Amino acid sequence: MVQDQELLEGSCIKMEKLRQNLSLFDAINIALGSIIGAGIFVIIGAAAALAGPAIFISVIIAGIISGLTGLSTAELSRRYPRSGGAYTFAKEALSDFVGFVVGWVWLFSNIVTGATVAVGFGYYLAFFIPSISTKIGAAVVIFVATFIHLLGTKESSWLNNVLVMLKILVLLFIIGSAVFFFKKPNFIPLMPFGVKGVLAGAATIFFAYAGFARVAIIADEIKNPSQNVPRATLASIFISTLIYVFVAIAAVGIAGYKVLAKSGSPLADAIKVESLSYGSSLVGAGALIATSTVILASILGVSRLAHTMSADGELPAFLEKVSQKNSVPKNAILLSGLIMLLLALFADLPHIAYISSFSLLLYYSAVNLSALKLFSGYIRFVTLLGFLFCMVLMFTLPHLSWFVGFSVVVTGALFHRFYVRKARKSG
Repeated sequence: MVQDQELLEGSCIKMEKLRQNLSLFDAINIALGSIIGAGIFVIIGAAAALAGPAIFISVIIAGIISGLTGLSTAELSRRYPRSGGAYTFAKEALSDFVGFVVGWVWLFSNIVTGATVAVGFGYYLAFFIPSISTKIGAAVVIFVATFIHLLGTKESSWLNNVLVMLKILVLLFIIGSAVFFFKKPNFIPLMPFGVKGVLAGAATIFFAYAGFARVAIIADEIKNPSQNVPRATLASIFISTLIYVFVAIAAVGIAGYKVLAKSGSPLADAIKVESLSYGSSLVGAGALIATSTVILASILGVSRLAHTMSADGELPAFLEKVSQKNSVPKNAILLSGLIMLLLALFADLPHIAYISSFSLLLYYSAVNLSALKLFSGYIRFVTLLGFLFCMVLMFTLPHLSWFVGFSVVVTGALFHRFYVRKARKSG
């Protein structure tokens, strides 16, 4: 017990090396940079194949479930206003072992997210430059995003803020253009694959809401974290859900769900139907911007959680090292980018999205369980609903998702047993 207390105190001292440079506006945009991108510009096609025209209902369901978990995250962030997110929450509320496994799963899912979206970036880059391989495009964007993060947190945040505003403008263009090209018959029948298809679509599109968790992960770098982390968490979920619903309705209304389902760049192909000479190019540019911000946010989240876990003695010590010049965890950033790059080179977009959704649902289940143990009253009811909905969505995912998900959990448990415990004993 004494040793654990000393370890905690030591990690707190080391974590002070990360400066509180980020405002509430920065925090909201970091979340939006991750959320608004993959789901709308890439994964909406896979979700449309499952839900049909009712994909907007899938978006609403995923948004509500995210909101329930977001409320749990907000309350936990008020109680524990420091970096780590669900990793920290589970360590405090459940146990060190559960906290480690939750952190391990989150690292995996966000590396997968970054790799998946990088492949999406490659699709959209090929839309402009057909001669460039999708894999080359994915490699380039991961390399650039890694380099930007090495410059410093404030610098990467400033760029992210600009990119988020630009991609929201592009999505507003899609919504506005649908007014002139909307086809009501595209919504008949509304649910060709039934309720199960709508739920499967929600489980897939849920992948796109992963971004709100990153705010709690980087709490040590946000000003007034006990107030701004909860605010940024809930604001990002509300804003992204609103935009997602209108874009989903617009895309189906313009092109029909079958066009979206067959496309690797669904929104650009939807705009092609309008025969606007500049429309598809504008959307393609917006997709490049959107996927870029998701990758920026993925590397940010993975590197910061790796740094936090390293400071707690649960990952190799070299990941804790912080650059004195830029106050960023240099080694954690480089390793995050490298693993993401290797995975992107062998990514299968639909399958890898399902796997990431499973990991995220498992992660959010742990958030809700942590809140369920600590809180009472309406928050306890909200967290119970969040947990149950996460379970329902998990059971709609393919068997491959379960197999890989449990493999990640088992691998994490073995790593904890043979590395973490051994390192603590030797320390």
